[in-house]
Amino acid sequence: MALSALLTPALLRAAGATPLRAVMMVAAALIAFAAGVLPQLASVLPAEALGGVLFDGAVLLLVSLLLAFEALLLLAAPPRRSAPLPASAVAGMRAALFLFMLAEELSRSFLPLYTRELYTPVPGLSETLMMGLPIGLFMALVAVFTPFAGAWADRFGSRRTLLLGTLPAVAGFAGTALAGSMAELLLWRSACALGYAVMFIGAQGFIARHTPAGQRARGMAQFVAAVVVAGLCGAPLGGILADLLGYRATFAASALQALAASFAAATLLPADRGERGRARRFRLGDVGGLLANQRFVALLLFSSVPTKLMLTGYLFYLVPVSLHAAGETPAGIGRLMMTYGLIIVLLGPWVSRLADRTGRHALFAGIGGLVGGAGALAILQDPGVPGILAGIAALGVAHALNNATQLALVPEICRAECARMGESSVFGVYRLLERGGSVAGPLLAAAVADRFGIQAALVTLGALGVLCGTAFCAVFLLAPAAAPASRTAGKGAVP
Repeated sequence: MALSALLTPALLRAAGATPLRAVMMVAAALIAFAAGVLPQLASVLPAEALGGVLFDGAVLLLVSLLLAFEALLLLAAPPRRSAPLPASAVAGMRAALFLFMLAEELSRSFLPLYTRELYTPVPGLSETLMMGLPIGLFMALVAVFTPFAGAWADRFGSRRTLLLGTLPAVAGFAGTALAGSMAELLLWRSACALGYAVMFIGAQGFIARHTPAGQRARGMAQFVAAVVVAGLCGAPLGGILADLLGYRATFAASALQALAASFAAATLLPADRGERGRARRFRLGDVGGLLANQRFVALLLFSSVPTKLMLTGYLFYLVPVSLHAAGETPAGIGRLMMTYGLIIVLLGPWVSRLADRTGRHALFAGIGGLVGGAGALAILQDPGVPGILAGIAALGVAHALNNATQLALVPEICRAECARMGESSVFGVYRLLERGGSVAGPLLAAAVADRFGIQAALVTLGALGVLCGTAFCAVFLLAPAAAPASRTAGKGAVP
C-alpha cells in the first residue's frame, strides 16, 4: 500500500506527459472488458435493450475518455514552481473553463422539453413559442452582459472576475432545478447567462494576458478546445442523466459542476491584477462606423448571423423538439447531437490550416453556409430521425468550414476600421452583432413551428441557410475585394 502511494503521483505525471497514449491504453482496456462481458449481457437482455446498453456504453466510453484526456492535460502542465507561469496558467484556465462549459451543456438535449413541463397558458404566447423563449433570452443576455464582463475583467483581473462570475451561474442552475413556473425559469436562466458571459470573456482575457504574443494562437486554441470538448461531452452525458435521474437532478448536477469550476479557478489560477486604461473602451459610434462598411454588413447578414441562427434555432431548439416527437429519449437525443461536436473536433483544425494556407477564407465560409442549409433540407427526403441526423451532421461540417474563416475575414474586410478603432473594438462589435442570430434563432424557429409545424420550421431554416449562403458567395466570390487576402485565421469555432 505504501509503495502504491509513492508510485501513484509518478505514474500520473508520466501519463500526463503523454496524454493521448495514456487515453488509448485505457480505451483498449475498457473495450477488452466490454468484449468480455458482452456475451453475458446478450444472454440476459432482449435485443432492443442490449442495443440501448451498447449505445449508452459507447457514448459513456467516449465521454469518459475525453474527460480523462482533459485531466491528463492538466497533469501534463509542469508545476508553477518549476515552470514558466503561462504553461500552468493556461492549463488551469482550460480545466476551469471546461468544467463550467460542461455544466451549461448538460441541459442541451432537453431544455425545451423541461420548459414545456413548466408552461402555463399565457395570452398571446403559445406553448411552442414559450419553449424557445429561455434559449433566446439566454443568448440575448449573454450579448448584453459581455461588454460589462470584459470591463470587469480589465478592471479587477480575470481570476477575481471569474470567481465572482461563477456564483450567479451556480445559483442559476440550482434555481432552475427548483423552478416551479416559467417566470422562475426565465429568472434563473438569466443568472446563468450572466455567469456564462463572465466566464467566456474572463477566460479569453486571462489567456491573452498570461500568454506571450508568440504563443497567443496556441493559448486561444486551448480555449476553443475546452469549449468544443465540453459541448461534445455535455449533450450525451446530460441526456443519460436526465433519463436516469430526471431533468431537475441534472440541473442540480450542473450547479455542482459550476461550483467545481469555481474551485478550480480558485486553486489553479494565479492571482492577476486589472489593467485599467490599457484597452480602448467600447463606443456606440463604433457600431455605426462598421455598418458603413458594406462587406462587413454582408458578412454579418449572409454568414455570421445565419450561422448563429442555425446553431440555436436548429440544433438547440428544433432538434430536441423534433427528435422527442419522433420517440427519442433525452439520452438518444444527446447521442445524436454529439455528432455535431465530433465533426467539428475532427474537421475544424484541418479546415483552419487549409484555409490559412490557401488564403481562401471567403470560399470556405460560403461553402459552409450552403452545406448547412442544404443539410437541414434533408428532412424533405426523410422526415424521421435519419433526416434530422443528416441535418445535424451537415451543420457540423458547415460550422467547421465557416466559424474560423468568418473570424479571419473580419480583419481582411475591415482594415481601415481596425487601424482607426483597434482590432479588439472591431471584434467586439462583430461579436455583439452576430449574437443577434443566436437570439433570433429559437424565436424564429418557434414562431414558424407554432404556425406551420416542426417540419416546416426545419425546412424554413434550411432554405434560409441556402439563400444566405448563395448571397454570401455572390458578394464575396463573384465580386472579391481588390486588396490581397490576409493569411491570419482563427483556429477553431466557439458557439
